[in-house]
Amino acid sequence: MTEMSTPETASTETVVLLHGIANVPLSMAYIKRGLEKEGYDVLNLGYQSTRSTVESAASELHDRVVSAVRGGKIHFVAHSMGNIVVRKMLAGPFSNLGRMVMITPPNRGSELSERFKDMELYKWIFGPAGQQLSSDNSAFFDSLPVPPCQFGIIAGGKGNDRGFNPLLKGDNDGTISVDTTRMESASDFIIIDSLHTMILFSRETLGQVAFFLRNGKFKY
Repeated sequence: MTEMSTPETASTETVVLLHGIANVPLSMAYIKRGLEKEGYDVLNLGYQSTRSTVESAASELHDRVVSAVRGGKIHFVAHSMGNIVVRKMLAGPFSNLGRMVMITPPNRGSELSERFKDMELYKWIFGPAGQQLSSDNSAFFDSLPVPPCQFGIIAGGKGNDRGFNPLLKGDNDGTISVDTTRMESASDFIIIDSLHTMILFSRETLGQVAFFLRNGKFKY
């Protein structure tokens, strides 16, 4: 179990939190409280994840972050689709960019989105962004910027070749496969034994997030 690091962070460092699709800022509350104890200013943002495209969400959030953060480093910690929104957002200028931690990011798309995207119920629940997240939408994912900063990836999985969900290939967190989270340019990568959303409430996750923001690597 990873321990929290000693609070040494200057108050001029802000961590921006972003939730995933069909979720709310409350899902990031445990991580928010933990990072505040570490000494960070934390901005836990909400957005219309099921009613907007990734592009429109990124544009709106970019303006909100720029107007809300006055000086100091800006770090990002996002869950699931929130990582895709941040990647799009970082196409805009952030001169004071710090580090980023991606928690269960569908960096290569979602196999479940591809499987269910044509179903009316899926379209109604997940909206236009849900269509963009399909793993067969390679042109969209190839167009996303690589974060211009140190970033680490936390995937959920069992650490074997089966994972939680038999509908997915290989190890997975029940919602996305471990392989779809990967990016070659990541500074570090770990797998935590947890489901896709429950990983946000894990002390291990919180400890690894805090350690990466401080050191640019995960704690082993």
